[in-house]
Amino acid sequence: MEKHRPARSPLKLFKLVGINLLLLFVLLELVSLGFYFIQTRNFFYPANKDRIKANATQFEVAEPFRPRWTFDYQIHPYFGFMTPASYAGFPFKKTSEHQFIIGVFGGSVAQQFCDYEVQHHVLAKFLKTLPEFQNKEIVILKFADQAHKQPQQLLTVNYFLAVGQELDMVINIDGFNAAALSYLNNKAGTDVSMPNDYIFSPLIALANRDFSTEQLELSLEVLQLKNRVQNTLNRLSECRLATCYMLRWAQAKYLLNQYRGKQQTLSQMKTEERKGSLIYLKRIERPLDDPEALERIADLWFNSSLGMNGLLTARRIPYFEFIQPNQYYSTNRQFSADEKKIAFDEKSQYKEGAIKGYPKLLAKVSSLQAAGVRVFNAANVFDETRDIVYRDNCCHYNDLGNDVLSRYIGQSVVTALKTSPAPK
Repeated sequence: MEKHRPARSPLKLFKLVGINLLLLFVLLELVSLGFYFIQTRNFFYPANKDRIKANATQFEVAEPFRPRWTFDYQIHPYFGFMTPASYAGFPFKKTSEHQFIIGVFGGSVAQQFCDYEVQHHVLAKFLKTLPEFQNKEIVILKFADQAHKQPQQLLTVNYFLAVGQELDMVINIDGFNAAALSYLNNKAGTDVSMPNDYIFSPLIALANRDFSTEQLELSLEVLQLKNRVQNTLNRLSECRLATCYMLRWAQAKYLLNQYRGKQQTLSQMKTEERKGSLIYLKRIERPLDDPEALERIADLWFNSSLGMNGLLTARRIPYFEFIQPNQYYSTNRQFSADEKKIAFDEKSQYKEGAIKGYPKLLAKVSSLQAAGVRVFNAANVFDETRDIVYRDNCCHYNDLGNDVLSRYIGQSVVTALKTSPAPK
């Protein structure tokens, strides 16, 4: 007769399962430690919360999720739209005769120029090299707002001058928004002179209460995913094991991709304004062919620049305009492999407009200069910089990039003022 093997006792089976689970955990922890080291070149366990939070920001995929979505904008009766509290406290009144007020106009790059200047005083230090600025307190006023493009800058400066804003100098940083966002307007069936369509159209739909059920459901998903991404990234600093870190990191990446996909779908949804719409938006029957659209975009930018310069010159306010650098407009700059991962996205909605629009804008520079506009082509300012200067695959710069651009602006302004001093 065949002998039966004695059955394993439950205790031995429990120990075997426990040992295997322990080995699996150790293996997973080792893999996670390797993952963290590859990402950060640091060992996980000594890491503190601040370092983990910094890593979470550093290793987000190319274009970080936006902290705000369209519904955080407000419709403005003159500027199209604005972000809340953008112009709080304006008009600003001088508290001393020694204050010198510089108004900065443009989009999000101009916003970040202001923020960097307030912290590092790059422009102010250049101005202080001129005798007339030795006893001046440089005051930077941020009139720039994200996603603004011409003629929004022209309308903004007109409005604030009308309500009594004192300005001693105006700097306008633009180019990318004029090219890329106006180009997207045309593709969406909106006139290029209108505010940025993919922000303004959803705001109009909200004001008209025209959202379809599908759009409302998708809007809620976008907001929920944004919160889930942020919560997951915040919980990274709570991890005490590398395995926890890796799993939460993977979860954040997955949620971030879901968020971006749905955000893109929502921004591309078309909402037809009824004839009874509360808000006017100039639509076109069909998108213009590229040559005609690009010519209109360039003319709009040219005329807006002339308008700002004429208005400010009549008030003896020096005006300086700078065409910002952008990665999609090719110059002699050499990008490292690491920066290419950050700065470029073959599917970027901004790419085509920047590539096609920049040459059209730059072709107008000599005519603007001949008309007395102090406009500077800063598209090449990063050409001699080998380190990473871009922080996303849209148009924004890291601290080094902002510093390089700020120094170029400071030097250009000072050189121009040496030739033609600012009116007293």
